[in-house]
Amino acid sequence: MVVIREKKQELIRNIGNNYFSRLRDFAGIIGYSIEEDDDEFKIEFNPDRPDLFSFYALKSAMRTFYEGDYPIEPIFHRMKSLLGVDASLKNERPFALSFTATGKPLGKYYSHIIDYQERLHETAGKSRRKMAIGIHDLDSVKPPFKLTMVNRKRISFTTYDNFHGTAEEILQNHDKGKQYGNLILSRDSVPVILDREGDVLSMPPIINGIKSRISENTSRLFFDITGTDYNAVFHALYLFAYEMSYIGYNVSIPEIAGRAGRYDWREISLTHGEIKKIMGIEPECTVMLLRKMGYRCEVSSNGYLARVPGNRIDVMGPVDLIEDIAKAYGYARIEERVLVTSGTGHPYIYNDYSSKIRDIMTSLNYQEVKTFVLNSGEFYRHTGYSGDVSIENPKSLDYSVIRDKLFPGIMALLSINRRRKLPVKIFEIGDVVVSGTQENHLSVLFNNSRASYSDIYQIMEYLISRTSGSDYRVEPAVFPEILPGRGGRIIIGGDSAGIIGEMNPAIFEDFGIPNPVAFLEINLDILFSHIK
Repeated sequence: MVVIREKKQELIRNIGNNYFSRLRDFAGIIGYSIEEDDDEFKIEFNPDRPDLFSFYALKSAMRTFYEGDYPIEPIFHRMKSLLGVDASLKNERPFALSFTATGKPLGKYYSHIIDYQERLHETAGKSRRKMAIGIHDLDSVKPPFKLTMVNRKRISFTTYDNFHGTAEEILQNHDKGKQYGNLILSRDSVPVILDREGDVLSMPPIINGIKSRISENTSRLFFDITGTDYNAVFHALYLFAYEMSYIGYNVSIPEIAGRAGRYDWREISLTHGEIKKIMGIEPECTVMLLRKMGYRCEVSSNGYLARVPGNRIDVMGPVDLIEDIAKAYGYARIEERVLVTSGTGHPYIYNDYSSKIRDIMTSLNYQEVKTFVLNSGEFYRHTGYSGDVSIENPKSLDYSVIRDKLFPGIMALLSINRRRKLPVKIFEIGDVVVSGTQENHLSVLFNNSRASYSDIYQIMEYLISRTSGSDYRVEPAVFPEILPGRGGRIIIGGDSAGIIGEMNPAIFEDFGIPNPVAFLEINLDILFSHIK
């Protein structure tokens, strides 16, 4: 997920009270979630709408949807490229694009574009691995610019934060060099962007130089986007270019081997049959619905011709257009229909067992929750990760591995609800992957001012007696999740089935939970195998 946040009063000043009041209604259309914490306002997006990852982008989308401010004229000017790429970059960061933005001094927008830059680095750029963005004061440097490779020991420059040294010294001693230096493959050379006078603008993807440093007084900006993945670079260009236009800047984009003109307002055809097949109906106002969602649209001979703005990088074909038609029309307005099947289904025995577990837990006044199957690898820093399954190309690094246990996700949920009245009694039943094998687990958490081992042991005892009736015991064992001497391994019928105990304070304190937690996690596949 991607989270954008702002102080409530500051947000109202930036986008206006009228649009602020519509954010909740618009959430029901687009599908994001809103959370208010004291005076902070937060919105959490699914990664599939990167064009909306700022409040200014949301304001523009709401103006189009609610007020009919449909895009008609081209947004961007065309220009000759100011950035050339040397052939020496072929095996390092071979792709580079650029654009300019001119207008009033940045002022309050200075911190916003820095935050937005980092947001794109983490999402589209995969922590700068695929793409990195440099922002420069165009009045302080002399175009044209050149991206080239230079010997890391022979070139020196001063970084934007006044660290002076050779490129090698910056990589070894500057925080940014330590963090991202491994992204430069060459051991002898580094990529740099030089202006006409040979001064260093930046050393992508590491750090910018001081000469082109921007400030609140900067009014003419030059953006370079470099990377190892052309699509990531190309998409970042359009996302940032649109963002600058939303805050009132005139944006100029060079022709990119003819592609830029075709990508911005690229055409996708949509037939009547495709809409009816997926939605079940075809709204009479399809053209207006697509325009409300930010497309240009007109009727064609067998359907519609939609033109897609350049920052809608999520739109790949007709199905994406139909999804937006359904959102604008309203899912609640689509009449439900009974599915026609070719046979009669029978209950899956393990689902029956799971339902019995749920009934038992709810009878004990425990509430069921559902947490994310995907998490960040950093999520398991205290407990270790043994799932061995990661997403090859995740939209967000926060959701890059498949969970190998349930309780960390429940702890994250508990952290969000830490102000709830005690005791908190929750459980989850769900699939995990352990050492490459899928398992069905149950995790139960008891959070109270004096949560203890005996509290959670009673739950285990009652649960096993009501289900399998097999012999069970808790075998002393050491786990990083459990306070030493206050828990162990659950054994059912001679098989290791899970863990139980009082949680290690280092874990629940890291989640910001002030009170003790007792928990258990059982492999239900093993429990069910011992049902008599």
